[in-house]
Amino acid sequence: MCEQRVASRAETQRALDLAFRHLDAHRRPDSWVGEMSSSALATAISCQAFQLHPEAAPESAVKDGLAWLARTRHEDGGWGDGVIDPSNMNATSLSAAVLQICAPEEYADEINDARAWVDRHGGFEAVNDPRRVTLSGPCRSLYALAGFVEWKQVRKLPTEMILLPRKIRRTVSTTFPAFLSLSMMHERFSPVPGWRQPLRRKAKREALAWLRRAQGPNGSYEESAFLTSLIVVALTTAKVDDGGIIGRALPFIRESQRPDGSWPIDRDLENFDTAQAIFAHHAAKRPIPDAEKVRDWILSNQFREPFFATSSPPGGWAWALPAGWPDCDDTSYALRALHILGVPPEHESIRLGVRWLYSMQNSDGSWPTFVRNSRMPFDHDDPYITAQVLSALATTGSENREGKQVQRALSYLRKKQHEDGSFDSLWFRAHTRGTAAALEALVDIGLKNDQMAHRAAGWLESHQNADGGWSDGHGAASTAEETSWAVAALLYFDPERYRETAGRGVAWLVDHQRPDGGWDVAVIGLYYASLSYSNSFYALSYPLIALSRYHKSKEAARRG
Repeated sequence: MCEQRVASRAETQRALDLAFRHLDAHRRPDSWVGEMSSSALATAISCQAFQLHPEAAPESAVKDGLAWLARTRHEDGGWGDGVIDPSNMNATSLSAAVLQICAPEEYADEINDARAWVDRHGGFEAVNDPRRVTLSGPCRSLYALAGFVEWKQVRKLPTEMILLPRKIRRTVSTTFPAFLSLSMMHERFSPVPGWRQPLRRKAKREALAWLRRAQGPNGSYEESAFLTSLIVVALTTAKVDDGGIIGRALPFIRESQRPDGSWPIDRDLENFDTAQAIFAHHAAKRPIPDAEKVRDWILSNQFREPFFATSSPPGGWAWALPAGWPDCDDTSYALRALHILGVPPEHESIRLGVRWLYSMQNSDGSWPTFVRNSRMPFDHDDPYITAQVLSALATTGSENREGKQVQRALSYLRKKQHEDGSFDSLWFRAHTRGTAAALEALVDIGLKNDQMAHRAAGWLESHQNADGGWSDGHGAASTAEETSWAVAALLYFDPERYRETAGRGVAWLVDHQRPDGGWDVAVIGLYYASLSYSNSFYALSYPLIALSRYHKSKEAARRG
């Protein structure tokens, strides 16, 4: 049986060769890029944007998008955002509203079934509550726009938020563009009292100026079709003089639609995917194709000016350009990739990146994603992000591995480790990713013998599934991504002790590899806390790292 089998060196080598051929097919001259999963949320709101601006839409764009929504809904009447994930309130309420707005007669059955799903899961009371529905702002607004509820029932967003001190308002983080846009739409349907109108007019002017400045050169906001389309819908419905925001945004939305009619939640993760590809080649001791071009490409993507939207200093990297926001995860990945590519710690870009990370450390010693000391559901303190930063600092000299910032981060991780040894992860489902990342970080900074590391390894070992793979540690089916993270971390920690355990995981990977060399993707990535996505490179580069480390351990055992 699979759970009793350990992968052989020969089959591991065959799997590696096949997977590297598949990885090479995704290579550009200076980088790599995978594919993000299509999104019900992005598809629904993009259809609504084009419904409002048919002159900017390709022929049949809305029709194709709505048809994609209809054929990807679940039997229970709802939608999950990553298509194959379970139905959730965000995707279901928004999709129902857009179908009602765009084609109520054609999709009457789908609309009725979706509204019934919403009612079974708390109804509009839940949709209207940001504590219960992650994207409550867009969902409750579209629900009212569709006529499902009256506007007076909708929890309003105040445009005056823009008038607060920058230090306060920036903690709203990446949701701020949507917040400002929706607040102006709310004002159209539920205007403030007359005595507040002068203040509201001032806030509206400043909000539009902020949105114009925050819009990317390609017309998008944060490389996201969902966010960009939402802003188009909100500003169009608000009937404000947007100063060209909508006109610049529509081409990006048009170019983001896929041949099947859908839109992804985000354009791609090119910086993240490129770093992963570099890690995979390094783990396998394979030369990195066009290494000099890749190095120069990563260096060119570093932010060299303060970033307007978050007020962060120069030095960070985003997941993609030109409209991504600098974040701690991608900055950590870029620094590690540049280390592999031979860029020394004293290089100006490395020093600048390290200073940027230090400036982002939270008061509790952790690191956030986008904004220091944010408390947003997708941008608060995070063991996974903190671990990634520690692994990056470990490549930049002993003073960064042992400094006070690292000691504060370790204190934070000790407090955040669960009694069973696991760690949380804000951007991936709990708990395999967070635990694996923390374990590798502890090895990187020289704490392999720390009890925190042993407890993390013990959790990974004890939560291997019966089939040899790993999932979330809570009974879900094994995935290529989580199996790879666990295998790679255990071998990084102690290859001799965990070789047999890892071998069963590698056997699972070998048995589940597709003929093209890749693996089926799982919806295990998170964004905005409860919304899920998949990225094809998670299920390609990480298996390569796991397979390479196992192959290396088998070689060492054979020679030993």
